[in-house]
Amino acid sequence: MSATSSPLKRERDDAGAISSEDDYFTPASSASPAPSKKPKSPSASISSATTPTSTEGTTTSIVNKSEQLEAIFKNLRLRRIVKENHSSEINQMAFCLDQRHNKTPFGLDHVKVFEQRGAVKRDPWDNSNILGTTGGPQANIYDNEHCGDHLDIMSHFLLDPVGEEGSEELPEMLTCCWIHQPQDAILATAGTDKVIHILSLSRSKELVRLTGHSHTITDIQAHPFNDDYLLSASKDGSVRMWNILTGKCLLIFEIKASVVCFSPNSEGKTFLTGGYNGEIREWSIPTMDTEPEEPIVILANESRVLQSGLHSARIDCIRFAKGKVLSKSVNGKVEYWDPETLAQIRTFNIKNTASNQCRFDVSLDELFFCVGTSNGSVYIYNIDTGRTVTELKHRRSTKAIRTCIFARDSRTVICAGEDSFIWRYDYVTDETLNEWANWKAEP
Repeated sequence: MSATSSPLKRERDDAGAISSEDDYFTPASSASPAPSKKPKSPSASISSATTPTSTEGTTTSIVNKSEQLEAIFKNLRLRRIVKENHSSEINQMAFCLDQRHNKTPFGLDHVKVFEQRGAVKRDPWDNSNILGTTGGPQANIYDNEHCGDHLDIMSHFLLDPVGEEGSEELPEMLTCCWIHQPQDAILATAGTDKVIHILSLSRSKELVRLTGHSHTITDIQAHPFNDDYLLSASKDGSVRMWNILTGKCLLIFEIKASVVCFSPNSEGKTFLTGGYNGEIREWSIPTMDTEPEEPIVILANESRVLQSGLHSARIDCIRFAKGKVLSKSVNGKVEYWDPETLAQIRTFNIKNTASNQCRFDVSLDELFFCVGTSNGSVYIYNIDTGRTVTELKHRRSTKAIRTCIFARDSRTVICAGEDSFIWRYDYVTDETLNEWANWKAEP
């Protein structure tokens, strides 16, 4: 794909660079003035009364914050169920959480303020209410906080078959991620059709297709410091770095990896790959003064093996928390370890689950992670203590969970999986739970 064929690049060149945070894309339904007062809502009662102030950042404040968040997680209850129409697995979900461009508080410090009509007031550059899902041949985008906190559908993309002429087999989308672009929110998604689809939310259309992989794409990650770059892992035995504006493949790393994850402390200069045999490698991204005309090939012997015996099965998710690595294998084991010393810190054996592929999530404060099981439940763990905080479970949720995520305020956990249902668990106050417990139907 040539540089001149990308509508995304042409529109950016025409518009020029945008530096003001106020110019970032925000859907009309959620754009609003800055918060003016605390809301009269259940979620505000804990944060306003117990959030640490002067001791923030100390060991004591972290302990207090963990205890407060654990109380919130134990009060999560199923409040929303959405059925997607493709009747396939939902393989990944992602909130549009842009921590580099967006300085909105998170966790206990995030306080929602509601307008009279029920919409949440938010800063213009905060798009964290936007939820993207991918599964079957579709990518769907929801507003998680509009009009009474419903999961309202915003955009729906049905991805056409890509391949030999006459092929009518619909692709299955396996992975997705958000990419920041001025005045837009970009969702990238990929899967069995070997193509990375670049979708624009503000324009409701597909902008670019990145082609070059010869087999199923299993994972994609946006570059943490360059909004034009994207990393992809494929069963074809390569990991590739792309420029989404030009559509060009810049780098090819020769490794058959199931997942990839950028190292947050390296400014995007290194990343980890997880393999099908449980091996985890670290790769360095070469410095490019100018982008190459042809992709630069990096061989496997130019990478560093970090872990070879820690996992005995395929790696299906890697995340970082406080500079340390959380890696999960499909046999239900999550390892927490130091990427510098390679020392193992803690092992989490996911309860009540058989072999299951699930992308877990780390809360923005990096204190907790949530992970799904093969029987339809989600566990939340305290990373520092190793303690199981709670199990989110409903009798109707019996199929394997493939993906789960925290909302920005940590008062919502959303999961999805085999049955194409989206399950949303929300924080409910003690008072409301007592009312429910004491409620009796009228005769």
